[in-house]
Amino acid sequence: MNKKVLLGMSGGIDSSVAAMILQEKGFVVIGITFLFSGNSAIEHHPTSIKAKRLAQKLGIDHHTIDLRNEFKELIISYFIDSYKHGNTPFPCAVCNPQVKFHNLKKYADEFSCDYISTGHYVNIVENMGGKYISVGKDNEKDQSFFLWGLSENIIQRLVFPLGNMLKDDVRIFAENKGFNSLSGQSESMGICFIEGNDYRKYLTELGVKSEPGNFINKNGEVVGKHKGIFHYTIGQRRGLGIHLNKPVFVRELRPKTNEVVLADFDELYRSELYLQNTHFVNVEALNIGKLYTVKIRYRLQETPCRIRILPQQKAVVELKEPVAMVANGQTAVIYDDERVIGGGFIYGSA
Repeated sequence: MNKKVLLGMSGGIDSSVAAMILQEKGFVVIGITFLFSGNSAIEHHPTSIKAKRLAQKLGIDHHTIDLRNEFKELIISYFIDSYKHGNTPFPCAVCNPQVKFHNLKKYADEFSCDYISTGHYVNIVENMGGKYISVGKDNEKDQSFFLWGLSENIIQRLVFPLGNMLKDDVRIFAENKGFNSLSGQSESMGICFIEGNDYRKYLTELGVKSEPGNFINKNGEVVGKHKGIFHYTIGQRRGLGIHLNKPVFVRELRPKTNEVVLADFDELYRSELYLQNTHFVNVEALNIGKLYTVKIRYRLQETPCRIRILPQQKAVVELKEPVAMVANGQTAVIYDDERVIGGGFIYGSA
């Protein structure tokens, strides 16, 4: 009997090509589409319509699940709360383990599927008897940074058909299969639930109050007025609305006093990261003295580091070379060569 796999489908090129590859490998593919945002009824939702149409063309069963209430309770509330507390949220790091892959596993069990799949550009590798997320072949599209929070019981069941493909290969594959319309689709960028990617406008529309306060320097001296903490991010230079006799950058956000600290760029560098709510695959295998690498932003180069594991799901990341613009609330993802071994949310740095 052929193995069954539940595939997350958006109706885009990546999940569609993943479906075709899985079929070619002999899997019985069941497609599932999750609705996270939008006001349309399920049957009229553009994402659902697009995915269902593609599933029919591929001859696979398809289900649409409305997760908008769950997404609002878990992700949008986290997003709003982060900005209220002066943090820079990273919704994908919360959504993937708590919503998207949690529900993929839930429905894979319900539909008696052996495996779970998506169109992510990542791989699964085995090491010392365990399975790990690993970087994809396409360096420009690698999405391992977003999946550090997945639990071992989910990783064990994952299949990523696009892990060893380049994006151009995926487009060519779709065209060769007669899906020319897919290869011309534009890429979705930014925060998936915010139209136009303007988070400031989004927060304002949700009623988050923007209280004006003081810009201060490192000595605590007031140097100007800001229009509300959530309008600013660590490292920001443009759009501050303040003119001093030199370039200044946002160094720190202080929600308790409603202050934004400005500084020279060289004062933005940090040598230690303090993590909370960490997750490590096989934490017992971590070597305190070993040199790993850490990435704190998706497009940022990895930095050599050492890890100290602390109680209560906390950790200290000691950087071999300082990095600039470390924002509380963002994630630090730890790699051992190409394997993702874990990560956590930054709550402080020095």
